[in-house]
Amino acid sequence: MATEIADRMMSAEDFLEWESAQPYQHELIDNRVYDMTGATPSHNLINLDLAFALKSRLYRRGCRVFGMNIQVQVDPSATFTYPDAVVVCGESRFRYETSPPMLENPTLLFEILSPSTERIDRKRKSEQYLQIPTLSGYFLVSQDRPMIEAHTRSGEDWRLRIFSGMDATLVIPTPDCEIPLSEIYQQVSFADA
Repeated sequence: MATEIADRMMSAEDFLEWESAQPYQHELIDNRVYDMTGATPSHNLINLDLAFALKSRLYRRGCRVFGMNIQVQVDPSATFTYPDAVVVCGESRFRYETSPPMLENPTLLFEILSPSTERIDRKRKSEQYLQIPTLSGYFLVSQDRPMIEAHTRSGEDWRLRIFSGMDATLVIPTPDCEIPLSEIYQQVSFADA
């Protein structure tokens, strides 16, 4: 979850040096620094169940699932983010000269929406994520109702599908994977969300 720090702009090089010395995480989007805020209980429950569901389905297919503490290089000159969940199919490529090491080749990215992050997740992050050559899917996961917006690549085109309700099943075409939303949202009480 990122909240903008007012009027703080940095070059990629300055950000990477500054970030390595910070006690908590930040994102850089279009050279603007965003503070990573704490997550709600619903956000944490969804994140854990989503990561577990992905790992249990994709592990034997040569894919690795990372949680929200993996920094992703989106645009090497201006944007580095910490998605809520990241999948890499095949060999993971990291930039080890950065601290923390930065992933360069995500296959799937998941962002769990919140009031403080939804605008950035839907607009600027979405625009930039969909330009990553290795990416085959970007998913916006609601935390106040069982709903996932799936942007999936088909050749050079992107397709949007919305999966909604506890009876729905998220379909991820590449790699071929299906997850019932009831698994992802099994511990969430929407009255509390």
